[in-house]
Amino acid sequence: MAAPPPAPMALIRTCSEGGIPVFRGTDVNVTQKAALNFDGLAPGPDRLWFGAMAFEIEGTKWTVDSFINYGAEGQTYLVTRQSTGHKFVAKFYKENEPREIGILQKMPRQLVVHPNFLSYEMIVLDVSSHFSPAHHIIFMEHIPNGEMFELLASQEPSVAGRPVSEGTSRRFLHDVINGMAECYKFGVTHRDLKPENLLINEEGRIVIIDLGHAKREALPPLARTSTVNVYGTPAFNAPEVTLGGKYDCEAADVWSVGVIAFMLNGKLPAFAQGGGVALWDDVTGTGNERFWRKISSSGYYPPFPDELQQFINMLWRKDPGQRPSFSHLEQAINGDEETIAQFPGLKWLSQPVNDVPTFIDELRRSCPTKTFKAASVAPPDIEGSGAVGEAGEGLEETPQAGPETPQVDPETPQAAGAPEAGHVKR
Repeated sequence: MAAPPPAPMALIRTCSEGGIPVFRGTDVNVTQKAALNFDGLAPGPDRLWFGAMAFEIEGTKWTVDSFINYGAEGQTYLVTRQSTGHKFVAKFYKENEPREIGILQKMPRQLVVHPNFLSYEMIVLDVSSHFSPAHHIIFMEHIPNGEMFELLASQEPSVAGRPVSEGTSRRFLHDVINGMAECYKFGVTHRDLKPENLLINEEGRIVIIDLGHAKREALPPLARTSTVNVYGTPAFNAPEVTLGGKYDCEAADVWSVGVIAFMLNGKLPAFAQGGGVALWDDVTGTGNERFWRKISSSGYYPPFPDELQQFINMLWRKDPGQRPSFSHLEQAINGDEETIAQFPGLKWLSQPVNDVPTFIDELRRSCPTKTFKAASVAPPDIEGSGAVGEAGEGLEETPQAGPETPQVDPETPQAAGAPEAGHVKR
């Protein structure tokens, strides 16, 4: 009697719910692997895992070119697809079930293609037999201009210690808000918004990264996502995050946007948790007068325009229930009168952004070693939001022009004990 045929293979998803291709370790063939890592040492779990490598994924040839960074969940490397020469970032995960992989596999198409989030080339699961100690890899777009943090910490003479102009700050915050508003439509939180997790692409658009602390829940209409777990970075966390009780994730993310808005103007951390001069207890009442007195009297920070203060105050309500949602913030960008009447401080968001030449010039002066260029057309998701220039023009390549630069006293004293420029305790 003939032996029965082998059992059919189990069904395996070949793409995520949002359309990201998914491969397995069985699709991988390593063709070359250096004996030493990029530090010139033997690879190990407590040091760089890899040196130069060549491998194939279903016949497509790739090389690992250099080490980029460590992360809580693994290590990232710069890789090249040989057939096109295109560069990508490959994140190798040491955990068997990393949160970020789970989020990406369930991320809806609207977020996968959203211009304020990284685009993902593919996910490769179960690769430990090829890339130990890593278990999984994600391949994502490479954004060479780096983090917003680098812009804030720039020591270029024309910008060091001076506020990012309000028109440019609004452009950045519009991008963050548009991205996060879309997230919360699908019940996706971030829980670690900070300048290090906001990349700036060649067109000056903000790209939100690092979903390692993110959370997704299947939400009924009008439901709120909450947790009792402490995530994020203390300098950017809302006060309620550290109390050990249940807190609203969206309200906590909104607080973090307020901290980012503060740093865009102040160029220094606000709160003691990050090396600043103020305490959470200084945030009290509707105007946070004690907080602003401490900031202005310290001598370490440039002046804050009144409307910007009011905007930050609106996001820093001690009662999370009194903070606006990302939907409110998005509506305020578009000048919704009812929303602005409910949350008057949000009027600042609806004010004009810098036009394209001014915006690009400010980026170039802040980070002269980076490459910035204007886009040829306005991104469709922000059409009508005020983020395409004061005259509503599309983003196009234009000559550089002088930016809107706030007048700040360059002789602001830096006494002993001043917060360190561009530094945040992590």
